[in-house]
Amino acid sequence: MSKRVTVENPGEPKCKKFEDWEKKYKDVYTAYKSAKRTIPKGAPTIVLPAKKEEVDCISPQLVNFVWTKDLGEMYPLVNLSNGDKAKIVVYDRYTLSGKNECSWYAPIFNPIDFKNADRADDDDTWTHTLYKAMNEGDAEKLGKLLADNLVVEYPGQPKMNKDQWIEFTKNFKALNHELFFAPVLTVADKENVSEGVAAVKRTFKWSAALNDTFKVEFAEDAAVEIKGYDNLKVKDGKLVYLGPAFNPALNIKPVGGKGAGN
Repeated sequence: MSKRVTVENPGEPKCKKFEDWEKKYKDVYTAYKSAKRTIPKGAPTIVLPAKKEEVDCISPQLVNFVWTKDLGEMYPLVNLSNGDKAKIVVYDRYTLSGKNECSWYAPIFNPIDFKNADRADDDDTWTHTLYKAMNEGDAEKLGKLLADNLVVEYPGQPKMNKDQWIEFTKNFKALNHELFFAPVLTVADKENVSEGVAAVKRTFKWSAALNDTFKVEFAEDAAVEIKGYDNLKVKDGKLVYLGPAFNPALNIKPVGGKGAGN
């Protein structure tokens, strides 16, 4: 990491120097006894061009570890005991400079997601409900989940409002969303805003109009998939920001095609 790295942990003030972050969180990280961090199989690391020579990256990790008394004191509402085998899902968001130094790091996780290592991931979260409603095209359910002032931002495209996004998605014919790894949504802040990340595989029939949009080339009605991560922001229980993160040149490909993320 750069000495001037900015670190943003959920619900915490920013740390603008590496030594400040290390001093504040060293005890937290060492409390994860025997921690093993792995990127799930089939989960790509998304790399997108940013300012100047920088790139913005996002990738998930599954952290398996032994729960300790120290963690119990830090997170008293977690129903785990000292010595339990535990796990948590974290999405790492970070910016790398041309020198491959990290200048910004903002992991996304939620303490309520600390679980026993043998417990199955939840499949009935708010995020699951959102994508299920999208798949079903249920206007009534979506009306309760999408804010009127929703902002949507696809890679390399201008920001869209709710109506523009609905029109844009008509190019994704027979669109289906599959969550291929557990999503995360943070605890709401004092403004009742939560941030989140969802690992989403979109499969659909291609519209030739998207060739110009994403600077790729597929035939009309080709079966295509996009594997990436959706950045989410939720306020008062409704989605106010949706930012799918994927590299069109690497992450859009024929269904079942070999390449990044497979």
